Amino acid sequence: MKTDLERTNSKQATLKLSGATCTSCVFTIEHAGRKVQGVGEVSVDAGKGEINVTYGGNAGSLERIKEIVHRLGYSAEIDWDTVRDA
Repeated sequence: MKTDLERTNSKQATLKLSGATCTSCVFTIEHAGRKVQGVGEVSVDAGKGEINVTYGGNAGSLERIKEIVHRLGYSAEIDWDTVRDA
């Protein structure tokens, strides 16, 4: 049985991240990001300052992750040049 994400046009994108440097920061962002509807995977690389997201193709999912990151006290910006098919 396919998930909603698999039925859609899955995409991958990267958000630029700043302010999150510890393991706890990474876990919190990944955990909260995975709860966003339409998001399949969230992987944070604090060393590179990146959040890599696999999502169902709706840009609103990326905007929602960005909002969550800001509410957690960090900064994130969507790098639209990185959006690609998964």
